[in-house]
Amino acid sequence: MAGRTMNDQMKRSAAIDLDDVLDALVASDADPNSASLAEWIRRYPQYEREITEFAASWSLMKWLPPSPDAEAVDEETLVRRGMRVVQAVLERRGLASAEAVAPIASILEAGRSRGLAPRQLARTVGLGDTLLRKLDRRLVRYTSIPRQAIEALAAALQCETERIARYLQQGPAFATAAQYRAEQAPELAEPEDFFAAVRTDPTMTDEQRARWLGLAPPGGR
Repeated sequence: MAGRTMNDQMKRSAAIDLDDVLDALVASDADPNSASLAEWIRRYPQYEREITEFAASWSLMKWLPPSPDAEAVDEETLVRRGMRVVQAVLERRGLASAEAVAPIASILEAGRSRGLAPRQLARTVGLGDTLLRKLDRRLVRYTSIPRQAIEALAAALQCETERIARYLQQGPAFATAAQYRAEQAPELAEPEDFFAAVRTDPTMTDEQRARWLGLAPPGGR
């Protein structure tokens, strides 16, 4: 019976929305101290970061000393302030979620946004600069790219592996800076095999080349 009750409580905790949790926290009489914060996190562990952020903001708004000419702050005003904090937390959480699922527009640009120039990104991942640019333009056949390369790119760009995988599965693209007359626009060749690109990359060190070729399927080394 006790086990069933605990399971029911866990299910209810998982089902409640973040805004309902924060609304309840504002409406509660508990001060935003370490004990009450620990209790709310225990009840809703999936929202630990948001509850902690809310408690910090709410504590500042509620307990910072007012200016000498400020009017007395009643409980209704404090609740309104708390609701503004709730809204701010929800908005920041929404922005973070949108960034997490947004498709990558360019591997090189994603690297720059992390403070990594293309050559720095190539070194971080362990690729040659030429191969990295081929991957950026999706000129390498996706099915030939080892999982380790995709995971290394995701780690360097601090994003989910699946975002990198989705990007690399798109069709090939011309270099964005390339300018061609319409009648002279070249056709893109078929995407290259990853390990073939490794062998011919002049910017890759022998150590890097040996590492990646060690992952090639039998007969492909």
